[in-house]
Amino acid sequence: MIKNWLAPILTIPLVSLAACAQESEINSQDTQFLVVGKTANYRQTDNASQEMINYHFFAEIFVKEGGHVIDGTLSNPAIDTMNFADHPAVLETHGGRYSTEVDLNALYPNGEYMFEYTESSGNTLHIPVVMSQKDDGKTRIPASPIITLSQNGLDASGALIDPDQDLVILWTPFNEGGPDENGFVDDLIFAVVGNCKGEKISHSGVPFGGGEHLTYADQQVTISSDLFNPGEVYQVSVEHAVMDTNYVGNVPTIATYASTSFLDFNTSGDSQNDCTALPVQMDKGQTDRSLTGTMDLPKIDEQITMLYYSVEDFDKAVAFYGNDLKLEATFDDVWVKIYKLTETAFVGVVKDSDGGFHHPNKESAVMVSIVSKAVDRWYGAIKNAKNIKIEHEIYNSTAAPIRAFLIRDPGGYTIEFFQWNID
Repeated sequence: MIKNWLAPILTIPLVSLAACAQESEINSQDTQFLVVGKTANYRQTDNASQEMINYHFFAEIFVKEGGHVIDGTLSNPAIDTMNFADHPAVLETHGGRYSTEVDLNALYPNGEYMFEYTESSGNTLHIPVVMSQKDDGKTRIPASPIITLSQNGLDASGALIDPDQDLVILWTPFNEGGPDENGFVDDLIFAVVGNCKGEKISHSGVPFGGGEHLTYADQQVTISSDLFNPGEVYQVSVEHAVMDTNYVGNVPTIATYASTSFLDFNTSGDSQNDCTALPVQMDKGQTDRSLTGTMDLPKIDEQITMLYYSVEDFDKAVAFYGNDLKLEATFDDVWVKIYKLTETAFVGVVKDSDGGFHHPNKESAVMVSIVSKAVDRWYGAIKNAKNIKIEHEIYNSTAAPIRAFLIRDPGGYTIEFFQWNID
């Protein structure tokens, strides 16, 4: 019989051994490998200068040919559960985009990230991948590779590539890369070429599939002229990826720290295809590119400010906006009602529920500002209303060119009515 004081000491290793045993029993039929990573993305110009695009967190599930994976999620105690987008070959999930690595690490810290997904057999797998603390306070993301182009043994300008000649893509040495201490796969390089429509027309390969792929020792790849058309813009990316490798059961896992450079080049001649001047996004890291070949933003049709109320305050808010302010409800449901301010501006009244994105707070640090050229008439009408309390009497602001007054709604939100004092 184990003494009581020994039980807590022995429980920890026993639990750890049980977890290791469970992981070692994983026998996947559909998974090629798993990746979780942090990356830095750079835009390179033809004169070899580079500009930071973003820092980013991502995860991927690579599926074997003929395999099938659904319902993928990624979790970590520091983040909300992330969902993988279903795809027959590579399932992806992406975090935010950040201007500094400090911001990236603050929201996606190192530690264990748990993959959960279901294979074609119906089995649901739970596989951890660890982003380690090997950095000793320093970045593990490598320097961004500088890309150069060559044809016929000579440096080639990205502005004038001969579509009838093979193109050699070269990059600066991957000094941070090296052989894998576990012997699974060495640090990787990925070289990808895409056309003006964002379609990948050449890929240097990925590991664990039996095909060719590039490692840290490689410094160039040749792209066949068969892939080029005259008079078109193409895009190339080169990624240097430092990796921590492991196996969980029979599933290879990778935690990667990478940097990617993107470079455009143009082929000479007259184009036969309908290409936009700016290539369509080939990689989600290209946040300086769009999915339509233009960075013009689409038109915004309407604006709705959603305000959240407790169950007790919801009916009061409905009466406040609908009866007291006499606003028209353009959408009316049991848990949300949307009131029209103008043809394109609305206020949404949302009842607290498990399905709501937010929940009401005691201190509502949100102000709804309603602009009207008849602010004094609004003030007079509301001052005579029975159920509305004026929070701040009408005044001419010294901080902004407005004349305004404020009220507060039943949920504690401040409603400001103001008129511009601008000639």
